[in-house]
Amino acid sequence: MTDSNTRLLGLFGNPARHSLSPKIQNYFISQYKKNGSYMVFEPTENNLEQAFIGTMNLEFIGLNVTMPFKERVFNLVDQTDKVASFIKAVNTVKFIQDKVSSGSISIGYNTDVSGFIKSLDDEKFQWTGKKCLVVGAGGVAKSTVYGLSQKEVGKIFVYDIIPGKALELVNIFSKISSIEVIENLDELNSEIENIDLIVNCSPAGMNLESKKGLKKLLPVPSRWNLKGKFIFEMVYNPGETKFIQKGRKEGATVVAGIDMLINQAAQSFKIWFGILPDTNEIKKIILETFK
Repeated sequence: MTDSNTRLLGLFGNPARHSLSPKIQNYFISQYKKNGSYMVFEPTENNLEQAFIGTMNLEFIGLNVTMPFKERVFNLVDQTDKVASFIKAVNTVKFIQDKVSSGSISIGYNTDVSGFIKSLDDEKFQWTGKKCLVVGAGGVAKSTVYGLSQKEVGKIFVYDIIPGKALELVNIFSKISSIEVIENLDELNSEIENIDLIVNCSPAGMNLESKKGLKKLLPVPSRWNLKGKFIFEMVYNPGETKFIQKGRKEGATVVAGIDMLINQAAQSFKIWFGILPDTNEIKKIILETFK
C-alpha cells in the first residue's frame, strides 16, 4: 500500500520484467520497515531520457539501472562517484532534493564493484598477488577488472570470443594494473595451475529462451581442472550453471552469481536509506526460486 509519503524506487532495464531486483529491494524495504515501493520500468533507447526526467519529477528517491542503459544513464546524472566515473557506467542513482532550485540533483554510483569484492571477501579470498582470468569483456567484466585492480592482484588475463573487445578493456586498465589479452584460452594450458581465480563475465551458461544453446556452454575448456581455485560465476539464472557444477565437482571454491546480485543490491539500499541490510534470508528466498 502506497501513500503520499511512500518513497518511490525503480529499475530501468530492457528487458527487465523478469528481474529479481524488485523481490530483493522490496524485501529489504519490508525488513527494515521503510515506507517505500520498488517497481520496474522498461524504457526504450528513444525515451530513456524522458523516463529518467519523469522519475525525478515524480520525486523518486532512486533507481537501479541494468542493461542496456548503464552507460547512457552515466551521461544523464549530475554527479558520479569515483567508481562510476572511471568505469563510465552507473547502476544506482540517488535523487536528492535541491532546496535552492526546488528540483532534484541526481548522483550516479556503481555498486557492481563493491558487490563483486564483498562476494569474494565473504569466501576469504586473499587478493594480493593473485593471478586472475576474466572471461568476457563487456560491462560486467569492466566492473570486475576495476575491482581486481583496486585489490592489487598480481596479474589479470582477459579473454573474449571477440579479441578486439578484450583489447579495449585491457587498454582501459593497462595503466593501473598488470593486465593482458588472451586470444585463445589454450594459451593458458601451461599456466592454468597458477591461476587462482576465474571469473565468468560471459553469457556462457545463461538460461535464455532466445539462445537456448548458451545454457550448455562452459566458459573455460572442459579439460581444465579447477581444484583449489576460486571460480566466480556472474550468471545467476540458472542458479547452478555448468561452470558451477564443474567447480563443485572438482573441488573449487564457488562464488555464485546470486551472491553478486544480492550484495550489489544491498549496497544500493545503503545508498538510498543509509542502512546496509542483512542478506542471509533474502539469499535463501532467491535460491528457492531456482529449485
